[in-house]
Amino acid sequence: MPAVVPSTLEEQGMSFFVNRFVGAVSGMAGDAPPELETSPFLKAIHVQSPLRDATISVGLAAMSNVSQDRALSLAAREKYVAAINVVRKAVQNPDQANANQTFLIIVMLSMYEMVCCAPNEIDSWTVHLDGVAALVKQASFSDALRNTNPRPHLQYYLISIIRYFLVQGVIPSELHDWSPEHIPGPQPDQIPTVRLVDILIRFMKLHSSLQDHPDPDPRIAASSALLCDAELEAWESQLPKKWKFSLKKSNDFQRTFNGTYMIYNDVWVSRDLNHYFWARLMVNEMIVRHITRLGTPTLDDICQRQRALDTTSLMATYICAGAASQMGAFGCGLPSAGLTQLPPLNGVFLLMFPLAVAGGAAGAGDEVHEWVLETLRKIGRTMGIRRALEMIPTLKELRERKMRELGIVK
Repeated sequence: MPAVVPSTLEEQGMSFFVNRFVGAVSGMAGDAPPELETSPFLKAIHVQSPLRDATISVGLAAMSNVSQDRALSLAAREKYVAAINVVRKAVQNPDQANANQTFLIIVMLSMYEMVCCAPNEIDSWTVHLDGVAALVKQASFSDALRNTNPRPHLQYYLISIIRYFLVQGVIPSELHDWSPEHIPGPQPDQIPTVRLVDILIRFMKLHSSLQDHPDPDPRIAASSALLCDAELEAWESQLPKKWKFSLKKSNDFQRTFNGTYMIYNDVWVSRDLNHYFWARLMVNEMIVRHITRLGTPTLDDICQRQRALDTTSLMATYICAGAASQMGAFGCGLPSAGLTQLPPLNGVFLLMFPLAVAGGAAGAGDEVHEWVLETLRKIGRTMGIRRALEMIPTLKELRERKMRELGIVK
């Protein structure tokens, strides 16, 4: 039978969103567990609701970027504005808000900003985190979000950390006051994520303290970064079997990182490992930066600098190989026994930050930089995410500047 062609703009927008951004079980070895359910998000966007409209706004905007159809853009903008009004009402009256739906609407608004971002405004999507922050500070909303599922709360903390590194602003109070106790009773498979968030927040505070100092002592700064790296390395070594990952080779160079991709034991874990990879890369860049500033480095300093460069290169490889798997070319691994849901989205929006970290890393090879740029072009041109294209010139300039500062010659 011929495929059904969506008739209305709404149907076209939803179809484009599902085809480009919804995750799939395709490519996974074996059969999906019989208990696997459709996620609540995917159920919710197929019934009339503010969340459905917000989702359609993303699909229409992305479709407009690919097709250059202005009518789609105007329709997307109308639904985007309506979604903003829903969030405003939730902020004004959080006790009456549906916590999980409001959180997901804000996610859609952030995705819309990434799709439609203008030049020199590639981080405009982070403004919507202010809405989440205002709601999370309300006990009734925060408790409802946690009680529904601790995962969104953890993701909020991780995204807030990313926001800090993007805008280099003041650390939000909810991160300043972070404690693992803020996530009561996490599931066993979420405990590594809680520990990772704890480490990343302390790294963020270290970064902030160094940024605030006009001329930090390079020896003290390097030593502090080395302690952070040791903590991240220990975190990886203590991961349970479900969290383990490995690199595999393939003859398919089109859909892998130059013939390499990553295998995971669980698809949810792949998302959290991305945060470990980019953070460890950034920590090792900090080590290199401050050892380079030493007036008279010792032999041990020189060896440590090389180890940090090697770790930077390895983490960049992990990011790229992982991105190849997570964007659908290869399966990320079936969920563990007893897990009933897969991530509803393919994660491409959040992949752009680790890809930028890898692509802008001076310690990574030219092949990483070029692969990241080409991947961003594909994301921009085929998925309609304009932010991916706008990131490219920034990454080129960033990497060149880092290489000059660190004295790296390619």
